[in-house]
Amino acid sequence: MPPTDPTGPWPEQQVLLTRLAAWMSERRWFPLKDEQPPDGAALRVVADSRPAPEVRDLVVAVPRAGRDPVLMHVPLVLDSPGALERLTGAGEAPGAAGFALPDGTALVDGPHHPSFWRAWARAALAAGTTLRPEATTAVVQRAERLRVTTGEQSNTSVILPAPSGADDAAGAEDAATEGLIIKLFRVLAPGRNPDVEVSVALARDGWDQVSSPVAWSTLSFPDPVSGEPASADSAVAAAFIPDAEDGFALFCSLAGSDDGEAGGTRARAVSLAADLGVTTAHMHEHLAAAMGTADPGSPADLAAALGERASWALGEVPELTRAVPDLEARVEAGLDELRGLEELPPATRVHGDYHLGQTLRGSGGQGRWYVLDFEGEPLRPLADRSRPDQPLRDVAGMLRSFDYAAAVGGAADPGWLPAVRSAFLDGYRSAAPSTGAAGHAADVLMGVLELDKALYEAVYEARNRPDWLRIPLSGIRHVLRAKSPAERSPRGTV
Repeated sequence: MPPTDPTGPWPEQQVLLTRLAAWMSERRWFPLKDEQPPDGAALRVVADSRPAPEVRDLVVAVPRAGRDPVLMHVPLVLDSPGALERLTGAGEAPGAAGFALPDGTALVDGPHHPSFWRAWARAALAAGTTLRPEATTAVVQRAERLRVTTGEQSNTSVILPAPSGADDAAGAEDAATEGLIIKLFRVLAPGRNPDVEVSVALARDGWDQVSSPVAWSTLSFPDPVSGEPASADSAVAAAFIPDAEDGFALFCSLAGSDDGEAGGTRARAVSLAADLGVTTAHMHEHLAAAMGTADPGSPADLAAALGERASWALGEVPELTRAVPDLEARVEAGLDELRGLEELPPATRVHGDYHLGQTLRGSGGQGRWYVLDFEGEPLRPLADRSRPDQPLRDVAGMLRSFDYAAAVGGAADPGWLPAVRSAFLDGYRSAAPSTGAAGHAADVLMGVLELDKALYEAVYEARNRPDWLRIPLSGIRHVLRAKSPAERSPRGTV
């Protein structure tokens, strides 16, 4: 049992929530940027786990006008004045490490503090939520070496590097364990987080191209809407892949340095895209083996769901209908084509937000692709992200990502994008399960799913990066411009 009474001057609850509300609203991971900053008096603590006297692992319900509250995960560590300055990493914004109370006492954001991670790992060991107990013990031993990453927005990740040598190790487990990365989820929803559920399932199935999970944690609380008991995954630790290249950065570089159809740089881009296609097919094979298949429903059911998403996107981004003549009618024509199919391939769990930024390319001559982050599209409800879907949704997402790489990287040759897209599809088709869609059905399904993804991207960019709206707009035009399904993707089983 966690201690019931912390040692130290924890503030009164309302003082804590008032300061917490102001601090949260300024964080990059706080999701309600377009709403009125939260009032501390309106916040409600729905979970308050105390794995150590100086540590409180909080889940706080933040109210929203006309909608269900959002659950924010905010672990805090009580520390002395000066801790905030000491624990703010290089490149972090002021205040990132936490906030001070009126008397100067520091409340440190849990991911920034070794005490939180030591308590977290010990709790995971006690709960049995670990695939590698020795590596979980290593978290306890190396917590002082933590480094908070600065690039992530919706969650917070911490790197716990392996010791540089035997003299630097804090214990036998530390010495024997590779580098680790821990992701702390900031927005929680009742149920299993797909990033934990799927990566653990893939690791147990023996697929070694996923960042191998080490341990994870769950928090229990009453559902703020129903009042029923609920729980959510709150963090996951995994093996850190060293000296790996981010897939998006890699393809942006290849696009910007492209040397034409006969050049060596083009050949490397094509080869890497084909290999990524094979990796994607293997991912889908292991997902089906580890988590099973499901009835996909009818083509009409899928068309109805995609139609709802299209209507939502068109309503959210009026620029779309102004920029693309007859867009609504042309979307409906694509959905009619989908409704005309006899059946759909079996559904499986999928990645759900598959793009180049969710991949890493290992270094060295035997370098290979690794797939990360199985949370799914961040704007979709958890139930939707956890539902079996068409594997081609992932394929469509990756095709869209190549479009982004071409635009951001500045591909000068218009032939670069079709070359890498075709190579990726060829690689996927060469290794895809025989139960996948084929021929005309594959073409139709790919076309509507790629259009669906581009419409989703338009909503995301309009909300977050308006200057990038041109990229999904170009993708929408490309799909709609196709004179035949064969122009959208090479024919064959995909």
